[in-house]
Parts: sequence; C-alpha cells; structure tokens
Amino acid sequence: MIPGGILANKYELRTLLVIGWAMSLPAPLLYYYAKTWTDVLPGIILLQASGFNIPAFNAYIAGASGRNRTGSNFGVVWASAPLGFVFSPAVGGLLLTWISIRGIFLLSFGLFTISTVVLFWMRTQPSSPKDARAYRLEVPKSLPEATLLLFLTGTSVAFSIASPFVPLFFHDVLILSPSTIQGLGSIQALGQTAFAILLGRRADVRSRGETMALGLVVSATGLAGIVLTRNLLFAFPLVFLFGSSRASSYIAYSILAIIRSGATRAGQYGFYLTLENSGLIAGSYLGGLLYSIGPGTGFLVSIVLFLLMALIAGVTSFKVKDSSDASSASKSQAVLVVVTRAPAIGTR
Repeated sequence: MIPGGILANKYELRTLLVIGWAMSLPAPLLYYYAKTWTDVLPGIILLQASGFNIPAFNAYIAGASGRNRTGSNFGVVWASAPLGFVFSPAVGGLLLTWISIRGIFLLSFGLFTISTVVLFWMRTQPSSPKDARAYRLEVPKSLPEATLLLFLTGTSVAFSIASPFVPLFFHDVLILSPSTIQGLGSIQALGQTAFAILLGRRADVRSRGETMALGLVVSATGLAGIVLTRNLLFAFPLVFLFGSSRASSYIAYSILAIIRSGATRAGQYGFYLTLENSGLIAGSYLGGLLYSIGPGTGFLVSIVLFLLMALIAGVTSFKVKDSSDASSASKSQAVLVVVTRAPAIGTR
C-alpha cells in the first residue's frame, strides 16, 4: 500500500488501475492448470499483489467527487464488490452442476478481462507536479487523523476476528447445510452493499463520526444476536445487520480524502491502508485461536472492539474545511465499475 500510494502520486491514476486489474488476469489461469495446492500459491500471491493500486482507486474516487459528496461516492463504488458477492455463490453453485471447477476458472478469467477493459472508458486523472515529487511517508499529523488510523486498524481487527468464522459457526453450532450457509453469505453481502450506500449518504449530511459509530453499533448488534439466538430464522436478518461493519471503513476512506490540508492525493492512503491490512491479518489469526477455545469467544471480543471503536468515532469531530476547488471537483464524474474479481485480503 505504501509503494502504491507513492505511485499514485507520481503517475496517472487510470493507468495504475488498469495495470492492477490486468495483473489479476493470470490468477484464474494458474488455478486452472494447478495440480496440487502448492501450484496455486503463485496465483494467490499475484492476485493479492495486484491490490497495490487501491490507494490509486481511492484517490480516483476522491478526485472525481465534490467535497459534499465524498461519503456517497465512496459508499456506492465500494458497495459494488459485495453486490457481486450477493449473486456469485448461487451462480457458481448452479454452474458447477453443468461444468467442472476448472471451467469456472476459465469463466472467471473472462469476467476479469471484461472488468479490466471497462476501465479504459474512465476519465484520466493526471498527477500534479507537487504530488509527483512527493516520496515521503505521510503519517497522521492531528488528533482526528490519528483517530482515523486507530479506527481503521481497530475495526479491521474486530471484523476479521469474526467474519471468517461466521460460516463455521453456522456449520458447527447451527448444523446448517452448505447451501444454506452460502445463502446467508449472500445476505451478509447484501447488507454490506445496502449499508455502504445508506451510511455513505448519511455521512454527507450528518456527523461523519456518528455515522461511522452507527454502522459499528448495528454490526455489533447483528453479531451479538447471532451468538445469543442461535436460530436459523433470526440468522438471516442478523447476518444482514452484521454486514454494516465494513461500511464504516468506507466512510473513513472518504474522510481521509478531504480532511488533510497539504496532503498529496494518495500518499495518505498508503500508510493508513497498510495498518488496516495488518489488522485484517492479525485479526484472522487471533480469531482462529479464539474460535478453538469456544465458537462464541471470538465473537464476544469482536463485539467489544466494535463498540469501543464506535465510542471513539462518535466522540471525535471530523470537521472538513471548505475548499475553493470543491465546485470544480464536483463537475467531475465518477465511473462505477462493478468489481468481478476476488477481494484482496478483505479490502476490495
């Protein structure tokens, strides 16, 4: 993420987006030809490395948005990935009744190619001379910025402690079938999509901190309900609520785009996203250890962290100064690209 932020300052953003998307094209082909589990490792590494352009992705959204629309635009664009996950499990399961798993990889390669080609219709965003000369590591310089860093890192830890193990909970505790668990996964993705859009719009007209806190409280409520009720009937609406957790992080991305005066267009994302991804990795390992102790233990820790991060966000004021270029920026149009490739460590 840090090298990706430097590249996003130096080079034109659409080009970086195309390169990153194109880097993911060989991954399904490597899966197609794999004979053992070790054969897929190069494809996994290449697919994750293609996420170097996420700072450019965020910077592109920010550059195409007016300051009074950043929350909505970040919410809508980032909501496109979970929207794909709403349908993909069912479609994939249906296709497996007709074609082999290797055929699925070829179909994925075709979808990856389409999503890459679509990027060429986006408007270019060249770098400014000031940004192109910026190679420094941009760290928080104020209390609100440090709070955003803590929020993104803490929320990612809380999310990854619970999210990978929700399907295991449904299987081990509720004794649900794989098809039902897939359906619940689609419902969770639908919640992620809906809350990303709704909370993003709310952040543009209401307090950003309170909106982020609201998303985490809703997510904690859904997760607590899953653990306490342990009932299939309640699982569907509760897992929908749990999908709101990532929506708060998208609002934090939108705040990063406009809160700092003098920051380069993408440099700040590199440091913040690096720590956020580190939180996702650490949370997954911690979640595995806690799940081995007891299925509900990690969920309890996750709920406490969600509520703590909600409290921190709710009492922090993320005030954004008006800028003279806000009117010109609002004239730019963002292009919504429905992402059809797998997410890089939970961030896409």
